[in-house]
Amino acid sequence: MRIAPHLIHPLPVVMPTYGHALKGRFAMWAASLANDLIGFDRNKSNDPHQYLPRGRLIPPEKLKEYVPGYDVHNFSGGVVWHDCQCYNTERLGLSYLLSAADAGADAANYVECTAFLGDAQKVAGIQAKDCFTGEIFDIRAKIVINACGPWVDEVLRKAPKKNSGRRFLPSSAMNIVVRRKLLGSHAAGLPGPYVYRQEGGPVYRGNRILFFVPWRDTTIIGTDHRIYDGNPDDFFPDNMQVESFLDSVNRAYPSADIKREEVSFIHKGLLPMAGANVKTGEVKLEKRFRIHDHIHDDKTDGLITVVGVKYTTHRDVANNIITLVLKKLGRTPPMCRTQDTPVYGGDIDRFEDFLKESLRTSAFNEPITRHLVYNYGSKYKDILSYTKADPFLGETVPGSAEVLKAEILNGVRKEMALKLSDVVLRRTDLGSAGNPGDAALRAAAEVMGGELRWDDRRIQKEIEETKALYPPLN
Repeated sequence: MRIAPHLIHPLPVVMPTYGHALKGRFAMWAASLANDLIGFDRNKSNDPHQYLPRGRLIPPEKLKEYVPGYDVHNFSGGVVWHDCQCYNTERLGLSYLLSAADAGADAANYVECTAFLGDAQKVAGIQAKDCFTGEIFDIRAKIVINACGPWVDEVLRKAPKKNSGRRFLPSSAMNIVVRRKLLGSHAAGLPGPYVYRQEGGPVYRGNRILFFVPWRDTTIIGTDHRIYDGNPDDFFPDNMQVESFLDSVNRAYPSADIKREEVSFIHKGLLPMAGANVKTGEVKLEKRFRIHDHIHDDKTDGLITVVGVKYTTHRDVANNIITLVLKKLGRTPPMCRTQDTPVYGGDIDRFEDFLKESLRTSAFNEPITRHLVYNYGSKYKDILSYTKADPFLGETVPGSAEVLKAEILNGVRKEMALKLSDVVLRRTDLGSAGNPGDAALRAAAEVMGGELRWDDRRIQKEIEETKALYPPLN
């Protein structure tokens, strides 16, 4: 929250309590107290918006207020604790990239590593390919960091010395986005069933906690973890997994009664696992990041592979990697300052004050201004500069009450967007909760096409490719 106050916001979470055992009120209160003790320094900020209250027990009637219609398992009340929620994860990732570019880093989009330079003893950079032009070129470096997530092993197969063993053992993770706001201000962790159908074998039935998280005008529900043994490029939850998960969701929260047609989008990804129970299908996720210096792994210098585990540890991961790199280069690592250095757009002292002043002075209505501040933070006026130069860019994209055409152009000019899917899914909010519709896709494509000189055929191709990323969900 300190470095990206526009993107990270407090989120109260409620969970029901039952009986007197591990799910009872005393046990859950103790767990909440332990959470408060671990995060004892979380309220050092001077911004009241970033304050995270201590956990507390609540009576049954309060739980029903926070989770409307919930009345299962004879619950005795609930416990509330506070976490944080990211308003736009894509823009958070992009903010780090833009911050790095401002600090002098060179960034490139749609560039693929096709081979490594050097030999089995020393990597000296990579051979790269421009995915649009097909041009092959070399990028020389004293140290190459392989931080390609589920694709780290695929990249390592291109190394001079073939590596034995897998660095990333994948498991699939799936959340569903429902076009209905089921809850108010609180997220809820509710117990639900878990069913695993082993191919050709018995059916295993267990229990798990499902989280229902309010997000804008929708609800994100997850997470469904499964064993995955395929190509990272090919992963997409099949109909059986979606149906099974939706059944578990409705059993956890019966009064929600979510229909398949209300599922507007699926968030999917691959996480590293430490192992899995092949009989129950239960996945044991890796708990800590791993950094592999290949001089120790396979006697190849100049190559480092990193496998992260979750977003919340990313600063620590980066700090450890940079420290290792500097030591390998014979330099003394400076003190890490990322815990207090605002990311691109994060130069805000008090968020609520900043938002109020922005609403007061903006020429746009409240929903648009709020949207711009939450997504771009202290840089939101960069978007407004486009609208002053060309009023057409101050129009909203058809089907959206908030996304401006200026954001599309900004994505192309300043954020390396080269395809329509870049701006729809990774630069703006346009398609983050589902297919924004044909009119929105065409309007966005025409703005991009005007800047990138697309003809009608290319515009139509981009629209069709983007629509294909939203497969039918019913």
